[in-house]
Amino acid sequence: MKKGFIIICIFLSLYLAFFVTQKINFLTADLGRHVKNGEIFLNSVQFGASKTAILHTNFYSSTFPEFPFINHHWGSGILVYLIYLISGWNGLSIAYIICFILALIFSLLVARKDVPLWSVGLSGFFLVPMIASRMEVRPEVLSYLFICVFIYLLYQFSKNQISYKLLFILPVLGLLWSNIHIYFIFGVFIIGVFLFEKLINRDFVSARKLSIILGLTGLATLITPYGLLGALYPFTIFANYGYLIVENQSIPFLENLSFANPNFLWYKITLCLIVISSIIILVKKRNDFIISLSIISLTFAVLAFFGIRHLSVFALVSLPLLAYNFSIIRELFFNKIKKENFAIGLGIIFCLIFFTATVNFWNKLPWNTNFGIGLLPESLNSSQFIKNTNIHGPIFNNYDIGGSMIFTLYPKEKVFVDNRPEAYPKEFFSQTYIAMQEDDSVWQKISEKEKFNSIYFYRLDYTPWAQKFLIERVKDPEWAPVYVDSQTIIFLKRNNQNKYIIEKYELPREMFNIK
Repeated sequence: MKKGFIIICIFLSLYLAFFVTQKINFLTADLGRHVKNGEIFLNSVQFGASKTAILHTNFYSSTFPEFPFINHHWGSGILVYLIYLISGWNGLSIAYIICFILALIFSLLVARKDVPLWSVGLSGFFLVPMIASRMEVRPEVLSYLFICVFIYLLYQFSKNQISYKLLFILPVLGLLWSNIHIYFIFGVFIIGVFLFEKLINRDFVSARKLSIILGLTGLATLITPYGLLGALYPFTIFANYGYLIVENQSIPFLENLSFANPNFLWYKITLCLIVISSIIILVKKRNDFIISLSIISLTFAVLAFFGIRHLSVFALVSLPLLAYNFSIIRELFFNKIKKENFAIGLGIIFCLIFFTATVNFWNKLPWNTNFGIGLLPESLNSSQFIKNTNIHGPIFNNYDIGGSMIFTLYPKEKVFVDNRPEAYPKEFFSQTYIAMQEDDSVWQKISEKEKFNSIYFYRLDYTPWAQKFLIERVKDPEWAPVYVDSQTIIFLKRNNQNKYIIEKYELPREMFNIK
């Protein structure tokens, strides 16, 4: 491997680390639930739980504990729990950064032999900020790694640079992937794209070999606790999805809500560069057009447009294509430029990218107060307060904080709701969860039915109903605020069992500045 390429990999890996080294916002993350999944699955007897319940039902819920649910990331729960046991939250942060860097390196390796170093470096340098758009520590990063490994191996095979036998790794990875994260379907898709390319190029020998790998990988996706239902779950998960979350919304939808995200600009520039360069190559040098990488990149471009959670993977899969296209455009239009002048031009472009990225992504770079590993300060303070004061449920909690509650309070307390919309009936969110925050009469009715003894809320939930609900509870004489920090607030029902805690910890309403 060329020294220059190694230097580029090291530089871009450090550059990516600057962006993704962010402390975990544990109170809104899924991570606590994933760790608890692994803990209970490996110690189910100790918890008095069955593995079947964890795999197939909304196990942690007080509202719908028997609701059927495909726990598609159950395997990743075991992985993160083992890492947590060995190295804690810091170890999980480091493991996440390493996986992200490995995904980037495999993406760079795709273009290593066919693309000049300047083009690889330029593409990587520009795309790293968007690659880092998913900074929350979650199993999704394993999918990024698998996607890049699949593309790397299949691309090398398509160029006759590796043995066909190495492709039999893909069904094995597909088996692991289908038990780790719902993105496993993209493994089958990527093999299918390379198979399609071979058919278009009338390379039927390679097409037959890829058909075998595709069939074996497809069969591997069935080897889960859910069989065919699990394999089809990526296509059916949104059939029961009653709660809108930002990561699943389209770019135009969020822009209309004045949702500021510099990655939207990066996405538009990247897509324009890919489309324009690809069209030029198709017209001017058709034999150099890469069908497989173009289809994969444009597919994820469409997915990212309709759901911003796909921005990271779009950038990762687009890196080798953009690098390749840049090199062809250079040959077509700038080949006569002297190397010295071309180098100066590249230097100016790198400086412009660095300046623009620094300005747009200022709050993600190392000088940000959230830069680092492990948990954000105060992440566990509120749950520790609940334990120390022996506050008990039934607890009404909001959507955001459910995952952390599962880690900190289960099995003593179950959640009213958590951040898995697919694990609850669709109507629950509109007719119960949101309605009880918007309409005080609905709140009173459900509160009486559920016998809520406490309220545990992530108070930075800026949905209209959440802020309205919190204001009403501060005013409500039946509820006493007993704890607040920069992220959470806890109320207790005024009753005999809470009397001592309220007398000791009740907060004056004046501090909330509510009229």
